[in-house]
Amino acid sequence: MKIFVVGAHLDDIELACGGTLAKAIEAGHEVKTVIMSQSGYTNFDGKQMRKNDDAVAEGTNALHALGVTDIEILDFPTKDIPYHSSVIEAIDQRISEYDPDVIFCHHPFDTHQAHVGVSKSTISAARRKNTIFMFEPIAPSGRSYVPFKPQMYVDISEVMDKKIEALKLHTTEYHKFGEEWITGVTCRCGFRGYEIGTKYAEAFEVLRCELDFGKKGLL
Repeated sequence: MKIFVVGAHLDDIELACGGTLAKAIEAGHEVKTVIMSQSGYTNFDGKQMRKNDDAVAEGTNALHALGVTDIEILDFPTKDIPYHSSVIEAIDQRISEYDPDVIFCHHPFDTHQAHVGVSKSTISAARRKNTIFMFEPIAPSGRSYVPFKPQMYVDISEVMDKKIEALKLHTTEYHKFGEEWITGVTCRCGFRGYEIGTKYAEAFEVLRCELDFGKKGLL
């Protein structure tokens, strides 16, 4: 199975579906990740919070910790990735070249404007694809007026350590948010795991899903 994952920033994918990707790779499936920005940014007061070089190095190391080797980082603006033809076409090109069986992307009712732009652009670019799952946002990005609806779950109990390792490799973000960041992610995965009777899980909202008995690994 070929899995295609689009994230706005370096750390989005690890937060949302790092365990799922690690588990898929261990099972022999192919994974390609596309990150739409180099992810450096400054605060509203002009203080530089993260440099592009640091974000790229940390994000690459983090994805490698999950077993991901096919990593492409584009150069759209970190804070303002729009729902625009330029973004749609960049994603469309890579979907056409890779021809995935499954696509993962952001939830369209996230509260981060760049996540929203990437989500809508991915949905447009993937109009010819039949299986698309959307990430569960995590606070503060998840505090939307339209709630995320968990519909598809992946048991990540056996790879939870890889997910946490990947997050801690984002050292600038780890230092910014502290151990509470890791605790929050762990607790959410624990809650999703509790819902399906396992220790840890990641949840996704289904945009659409093809039931195909001829493709190993698809629902």
